[in-house]
Amino acid sequence: MKVSELKDELLDYWVAKANDVADVHVIDSHCLIDHVRWEPSVDWSQGGPIIEKEGINLNHSLEPGSEHCTAYMRSGRHRQKGLTPLIAAMRCYVDSKFGEEVID
Repeated sequence: MKVSELKDELLDYWVAKANDVADVHVIDSHCLIDHVRWEPSVDWSQGGPIIEKEGINLNHSLEPGSEHCTAYMRSGRHRQKGLTPLIAAMRCYVDSKFGEEVID
């Protein structure tokens, strides 16, 4: 699956995998780590520290019809878009760890 298409619990799952979390599960449309919801693509308290630690930069686009946010690593090598800053940043983070595609 293309990282640019990841969203919701699948995006959160791959963010956990990028963080080397082995015991991560998707149950009833929720990503769980040790029975606790893991939602870095919507929760700034979880996604924000990843953005800061990884040095992910965020831009907002005013281009009509586009995904409004772009995230990119300091190196400029990895760039992803999303409807929100967190979605774009978490896609960028997964891309930086696994490349542009992940295994379904």
